[in-house]
Amino acid sequence: MKRIAWISCAALAVCLLTAGAASWWAQHRVDSALAQTAQLQRQVTELNNALLGYTRYTSYLTAGKQTLAEQMKLLAATVVREEGATQIIEKSVLGIASTGVVAITYTAEYAFGFDLRPESYELHATNGGIEVHIHRPALVAAPAVINLQHRILSGGLLTDNKGAVIKLSQEAAKRARQQGEAMASDPAVLALCEKSLTEFLYGFLTKQPGVKQVPRIRVVYKPSA
Repeated sequence: MKRIAWISCAALAVCLLTAGAASWWAQHRVDSALAQTAQLQRQVTELNNALLGYTRYTSYLTAGKQTLAEQMKLLAATVVREEGATQIIEKSVLGIASTGVVAITYTAEYAFGFDLRPESYELHATNGGIEVHIHRPALVAAPAVINLQHRILSGGLLTDNKGAVIKLSQEAAKRARQQGEAMASDPAVLALCEKSLTEFLYGFLTKQPGVKQVPRIRVVYKPSA
């Protein structure tokens, strides 16, 4: 009987040990699965945050419009050109003809820029990047005429060369404005204005929290009214 009892106890102990080992192994599997799940969730979160960083810039487009409006004057593109004009003066007194030629030269400074009031243009996030839909640039101020000089190329005895110089000088500002309005559509001026605009917007967006990348920015001109 004692032997049977010992065998029964041994069998019971083996069963308990086996059950304990099975329970421990099952718990280990559960803990391992939970750890793997937590790690996977962290990886997914990190991946989502990383991917979000590549599109986060879209959240700041509205703020970008306001910032551009505040910097509109500073974003003007300046073009400096040497200009000149010549005038022939003819005068006849008592059948005696007299001819003179006067010329002026001056430096004209032109400032071109976009209308960056928020209601005047749109920023669009597209599959290809960012598009700025805006009207073509124009003169943002009257051209400055500086370093004005004159020469009398040919003087007539009866001609009013001094008066001609004064008249040419007074007309210089008007000519500069006309020249500036024509220059506004020049490809070089357009490229200069676009560069100033896109570089500023790119710099603003890259500095915003969470933004990892800003795509290409392209200027699309609206049809003329």
